[in-house]
Amino acid sequence: MKSFFKIFLFICFSAYSMLPYPILAGEIIYGKDIKQEASKYFNSIGLDAKILISDRRAFYFCSSDLKFVPRVDGDWRTVEAKCESENWRSILRTTSLPPSEITINPSNIGSTLKAVSLSNNMSKGQVISKNDLIFVELPKRDVFESFSNFDSLIGKKITSNLAKGTVLKARHVKYTMSVNKNDTVLIIFGNKKLSITTYGIALASGQNGDMISVENLNSKKSFKAIIIDEKKVTPLANM
Repeated sequence: MKSFFKIFLFICFSAYSMLPYPILAGEIIYGKDIKQEASKYFNSIGLDAKILISDRRAFYFCSSDLKFVPRVDGDWRTVEAKCESENWRSILRTTSLPPSEITINPSNIGSTLKAVSLSNNMSKGQVISKNDLIFVELPKRDVFESFSNFDSLIGKKITSNLAKGTVLKARHVKYTMSVNKNDTVLIIFGNKKLSITTYGIALASGQNGDMISVENLNSKKSFKAIIIDEKKVTPLANM
């Protein structure tokens, strides 16, 4: 029994050491660094907004440039900061206004940008496919109210009858939750080489990439986790 326990501890330690996050004390970045990167990106797209985090908040180190995307396409009030090199992400709030109230700085972007429009008439409840979508040129003042790519729309359902040529906005589509509150979810620790799994209860609903609270079924302890697939989450380590 003792031998089995030692083997289990070794596997757990190995899984932790192989997580795609740096663990050395010096390998961290701070809120002020993320604010600076976000400010440069927001300026490049003409968005007047700032990240709402403490300058002293610590994040895992990232050896590549961070990428910032809205959690809901077209709504920059909540963004996802993604580090592709170290494979981590964090959900952050910003000072951005609602999509309908955003003012764009014309000195930073061109006069028009591409937006996603319907290539066919669609009825309420229909599922969107790639063939239903086309790109159109949209005046810069409306860019944050529209979708900028197909991927965020394919597979979603239309919420009302829409005519061909309609520029799609958040209110036009129904988002399917990957995890619903009180769902039993698979908790995945580790990476592709070595991982440990257990089960928990989702304490909130969300889509892929959202951060929610989860309660471990065994320990009854709750923690923050990122939704990575349908009914699957991975813990978000607190620093």
